[in-house]
Amino acid sequence: MRTSWFGDCRAACATLRGLATDCRGVSAVEFALLAPVLLSMMFGVIEFGRVAYTQGVVSFAAEEATRYAVVNYAIDESEVRDVAQACLLGIDPARINAIIVTGPVDPDDNTRTISVEVSYTFEFLLPFLPEGAISISGRSRGFLIPPPLGAAPTVTGTAIGCGRG
Repeated sequence: MRTSWFGDCRAACATLRGLATDCRGVSAVEFALLAPVLLSMMFGVIEFGRVAYTQGVVSFAAEEATRYAVVNYAIDESEVRDVAQACLLGIDPARINAIIVTGPVDPDDNTRTISVEVSYTFEFLLPFLPEGAISISGRSRGFLIPPPLGAAPTVTGTAIGCGRG
């Protein structure tokens, strides 16, 4: 009896030793452990790229609207707002919070400083990133000097990088 019990124990130990040295399936286990981490990092980089792109578009729209206002002294704020709106390419127009244009005229020398601010609400697509939305804004300021002799030039069109001319 003793030999059969000892033989069974020996067979079980040999089987366990064989399993301990068997390397089949190790890569599948490693992949199962690392794949969620790597995929999360990859999608996080994609979301960061979306945020950076949106920040660039919003800043570009504010800068282009300011440039347009500086070149065309006699335009009103609604035209500057339209230029900023036209430059917001590739983002959802429904999430634009505000396009604020301020340009008070200095009565002493008829100059004005124009300031354009574009505000946008960005929402993440992935569920493991922060919930809710973040506000992205772009600002630009320009100094407008009136044309010589106080006469406003006629605007024939300027080259704007947003397809407006």
